[in-house]
Amino acid sequence: MKGEKITGTNRKNKLPGKRSRSLAGAGLLVLFLFLGSIPAFGQAGGWGFDDEGKALVAVLPLAGAETAEMAEMVRRLYLGTVEAVAALGNYNPRQIQLETVFASEPKIPTDLPPHPDLTAGARYALTGGVYPGGIDGEFYLQLWLWDMAGSMMIYTDDLIYEKTDNALQTLPGLVEWLFSHIHAVSSETPGILSPWDPLFMVGLRAGLSQRWYTDSNGRSPGAWALLPEGSVYAALRLNSLFTLQLELLFGADAVVYRGLNLTGGTYFLANKKFTSYSLMIPLLLKVNFRTGPVILSPLAGLYGVLPLGKTRFKTNTGDEASYKYSYSLPLGFTAGFEAAIKYGPGRLSAGLRYAVDFGEAIIDNDLRYRRHILSLYLGYEFGFFNGKKLRGFQ
Repeated sequence: MKGEKITGTNRKNKLPGKRSRSLAGAGLLVLFLFLGSIPAFGQAGGWGFDDEGKALVAVLPLAGAETAEMAEMVRRLYLGTVEAVAALGNYNPRQIQLETVFASEPKIPTDLPPHPDLTAGARYALTGGVYPGGIDGEFYLQLWLWDMAGSMMIYTDDLIYEKTDNALQTLPGLVEWLFSHIHAVSSETPGILSPWDPLFMVGLRAGLSQRWYTDSNGRSPGAWALLPEGSVYAALRLNSLFTLQLELLFGADAVVYRGLNLTGGTYFLANKKFTSYSLMIPLLLKVNFRTGPVILSPLAGLYGVLPLGKTRFKTNTGDEASYKYSYSLPLGFTAGFEAAIKYGPGRLSAGLRYAVDFGEAIIDNDLRYRRHILSLYLGYEFGFFNGKKLRGFQ
């Protein structure tokens, strides 16, 4: 209607009477709230939640019912606030009747957190008041949303109106705006934000691998090498406990064969070094245990291995050549342990793994060796679709 104003700007500092309380009084009230911060009672669905997993919201009466006209206005706006909270779907509003708590007329501040005894174990609380505006016929409705896990304010905002009916039309938008500033919480761990738990992850890792080589002919006793390796991977969270991970792991092998060669009637030690590159493709199952912010993950799985190019052959006498090589059974087993923590936009991890080939690498249809690999590495991964569920695995 013409001449009516309804806005949603934050005007909390303009409300009358806000600065009338003394600093000492406010300090005593905060101390009282702190000392009594244990909720009055829990709920069957966990503290602060109902049996359906909805967060309980204590809606305290609005201040400002100083005249009969304003009392009716405040009553309608209070009921409208309760309905707006229920309409959000994830919250269960509880109407709080202060006369059942106070023997005399209740006097509580609307811009300080309510005492937990008043909120009956609710996870959140709404307080507010109705105040005359700066011009005739204008009113403010201001609401404060509180997190009762720590008696902390989440957000506050107000609307300006001239007619109560118009305010009731705008009220659901104000309530939705306030609750949009709440981060999701778990009913099983009240007061703790839900962990970062993406459905799909991609990442990379790099480290060093200690490799030991054995062969059935005993031609390379004690052969070993310390070499770098790196991988890229993708992981799918099956449920809160299990993750399936597929990797592309690039690595190198350097096998030294030692023996005696006869040249010009003289025996000397000849070292033959074979350098090759391969791609391992592990498919892993990880079991994720959360201990605070850290995720501890035992893992195990199988891998395939593909030769990349040829083996390069070089001796300490300067001879060089290259040979084809393959695997008698290009499969292996790997197991290990990882620890990860949220860091920046993704997750930082560190791990230790052991791998062993089922078959042997065969060089030029002659030389053979089987690998045993111990890897130490660091990794970083990015997540997508945080908190989403994989249908059929929940």
